[in-house]
Amino acid sequence: MDFLNSFVNWANNYIWGVGMLVLIGGAGIYFTLRLGFFQFVRFKDMWSRIIEKGDSESGISSFASFCTTMAMRIGTGNIAGVAVAIYAGGPGALFWMILIGMTNSAVCFAECTLAQLYKVRVDGEYRGGGAYCAEKGLGWKAYGAFMAIVLGVATAVFMPAAATYTISDAFFQATGVPMAVTSACIAVLLFITVFGGIKRISSVASAIVPFMTVVYMAVTLIVIVLNITRIPAVISNVISSAFGLNAVFGATIGTAIQQGVKRGTFSSASGMGEASPTAAAIETSHPVKPGLSNAAGVWLDTVVVCTCSGLLVLLADTFNTAGGYVGSGMTAGVEGGVVFVQAAASTVMGKFGNIFIAVMLLLFSFTCLISYYYEAETSAMYLFQKPEQQKIRKVITRILQFGMPVLVFLWGIIESNTAWNLSDLALGTTTWVNMLIVIMLFPKCIALYKDYDEQMKAGKDPYYDPNKLSWKGVDVELWKEINAKRIKG
Repeated sequence: MDFLNSFVNWANNYIWGVGMLVLIGGAGIYFTLRLGFFQFVRFKDMWSRIIEKGDSESGISSFASFCTTMAMRIGTGNIAGVAVAIYAGGPGALFWMILIGMTNSAVCFAECTLAQLYKVRVDGEYRGGGAYCAEKGLGWKAYGAFMAIVLGVATAVFMPAAATYTISDAFFQATGVPMAVTSACIAVLLFITVFGGIKRISSVASAIVPFMTVVYMAVTLIVIVLNITRIPAVISNVISSAFGLNAVFGATIGTAIQQGVKRGTFSSASGMGEASPTAAAIETSHPVKPGLSNAAGVWLDTVVVCTCSGLLVLLADTFNTAGGYVGSGMTAGVEGGVVFVQAAASTVMGKFGNIFIAVMLLLFSFTCLISYYYEAETSAMYLFQKPEQQKIRKVITRILQFGMPVLVFLWGIIESNTAWNLSDLALGTTTWVNMLIVIMLFPKCIALYKDYDEQMKAGKDPYYDPNKLSWKGVDVELWKEINAKRIKG
């Protein structure tokens, strides 16, 4: 295990180095500029697309997709991940996390819009994502297969590590329940959920995500109200630490930026290709609509929920940093993670605070796991998408439905650093692989957004007409079928 940790740490230093800051930060800024700051200009429209109706036998509604995608986004990274970022990068990491969330929404918009544009129908369901975009948009079939393998292995094998471990650890800290027992329960629940396919996955996510998000934000609001006089000082610390001006917290500006970008990207999953399979499953009239709703999801996830966790920890003064600062609610030597957020909640809720955060983590991280499953399944469907391979697809699906819960159980009982390091490695690798395709195909996003914008200004409900705007690789007949009435009219 020591050798594995050493290797993964070595790899993460390169994957999450300056190059990643330039890749994600640079792409987010460039996309934002080229799309005319759409996340601000179309802020209201962005949120309205979440509740748009339009499910069918082939696709799910925008709201169901939003909840399924948010199930992946609002997860371990929003609670434990924020605490880890503040632990390693100081309070300033929260500033960079919020900033990267705003620009990451443009990255997410691009990959989800492209996933919709190049979607296909497999076994009666819409399928799409980075691999489909690579093959159909660029003609890179071999790269598409490579992408599918990387994303499939990452989401099925490694990404669940941090989520499962954190749930088990949180319940052990709160109740003393052995981690093996908790991880076994999670594995069983995961099996029951994913066995029902995308319809059951989306219905479970639609039931859990709104509830858990509202409850968690409500508790944060209570903490803010009870500590309202400390808000100015906390904001001052966050901003000064973000630029390396507060030596008390021991983190340089470089560390603060790196942790903010890493945890912000981990939380929102922008650019890594996680959101695109679910975005492609939406029944919609225009590819830009899922792009907008998913961009709103990044705001909710990183700008809102991560800020809630950050404020919860900072206001309660229950965090530690690599430079040696120890908050009044913690003891020296405790590593960053879920314990900081639990300690923060306990300052307001007493002993129940530990249990509350454990339950929130269970909901947050479990919904993450079911989303990971769907992404892994979509990757497998791409690799065996030919009509004559239908039996192979069914076998692969069953292997995933039984195999992932077993892996989830195992990840729930490993060592903390290994869990987080493996998840970071998987996330970073898929981001590099996926972002090449998003950048190469981004001009299509600009053209689609202009088409959408023109129709909105004309007072129309935007729809995509492949007779007017199309490229090689787009399933023209599928889009003509979807918008048959609108095109005819």
